[in-house]
Amino acid sequence: MSSERDLVADLAAEIRAAVAETAPPPPALSREGSSPEEEAVRTTLLRAGSHITPSVPESSRLARGKRIALRLLRFLWRDQVAFNTLLLEAATASVARLAAERETLDRLAAAVVRIDESLSAERSRTRASLREELVQWIAPWQRRAAIQDARLTRLESASPKSQTPSAAAGAPARAIPPGVYSLFEERFRGSPEEIAARQAEYLSHLKGVPGPVLDVGCGRGELLRLLAENGIPASGVETNPIAAAECRQAGLAVEEGDGLASLAGRPGGSLGAVVALQVVEHWTPEQIFVFLQEARRTLVPGGILIAETINVDSISAWKAFYLDPSHVRPFPAEALAFLAEAAGFVETRIEYRAPLPPQERLVETSENEAKLNRLLFGPQDYALIARVPTS
Repeated sequence: MSSERDLVADLAAEIRAAVAETAPPPPALSREGSSPEEEAVRTTLLRAGSHITPSVPESSRLARGKRIALRLLRFLWRDQVAFNTLLLEAATASVARLAAERETLDRLAAAVVRIDESLSAERSRTRASLREELVQWIAPWQRRAAIQDARLTRLESASPKSQTPSAAAGAPARAIPPGVYSLFEERFRGSPEEIAARQAEYLSHLKGVPGPVLDVGCGRGELLRLLAENGIPASGVETNPIAAAECRQAGLAVEEGDGLASLAGRPGGSLGAVVALQVVEHWTPEQIFVFLQEARRTLVPGGILIAETINVDSISAWKAFYLDPSHVRPFPAEALAFLAEAAGFVETRIEYRAPLPPQERLVETSENEAKLNRLLFGPQDYALIARVPTS
């Protein structure tokens, strides 16, 4: 009897070892990111894994005897166990493969979304860049078209057919038409980008001024655009109707009119800064002094005056002065500083601007060559910087 029990125990151990070798590990009940369908398949496989081999519940009648009979008759269902095991392993591998494929597809879909977002952003940047380049390319042609239209209108209105012979012969010489002068500036003054780069140096003086800035003779509005970009309140006044209209079309606060009259019509202490860049050479000395007096009156205590003009101490700069047919007379820096002090400004100083590049100057090997450079090829402009007393 003892030997029979030992034989049954050995058979049971052998069956358990064979099942353990062939049965796959039970699949996980859940997997992060898996779909409900995958979870249902895994649950089914886990339940199937518990039925690879015949079993007898503990609560059944004659459970012990039935289990012994199963062990004795294992040769009848051993092949079925192996088949069930292999089938379950194949199903589990298929589910794992499908899950891996789904994860790969998810990663690819996410990569496609990222690429599409990147391409959309790049397309937006490209469109913005192309739009900006197109605007910059078209702007000069628009200015030229406006100038030409104005020229035709002015020339037609001033044609000999519209005047009587006596009026045409006895009338004084008329000023240069605005369209012609705008075309002159377009050709000789420099591009708006070049002028803006030069005028950007004045931002350090104008940041934090105790009031709005008035740009007298604002031209095409380069300084006004710089001030707007830096959040500095500013407006301008310009005599040329074409330039004033162009500034207003760009959203700048510019009035058409005379700068002296505009200053005279403003209340005292209403401005933080008055700027006149390349303007005073268009006035007589009497007009310059009136401008300085009106600027002093309209500026608040601590307000700043900036007046830029051609540097007459540099002989090479004289060409730029006489190139412009609307210039009245050059004005030395010492004289402008004196008139500013006479008008009530303090802390007056002269800053020299627009130096010539080295290739346009003499190579200095002696003190005499340095003196010649200062005389012949010195800075082309200077700026008078002055303030209103704070008390």
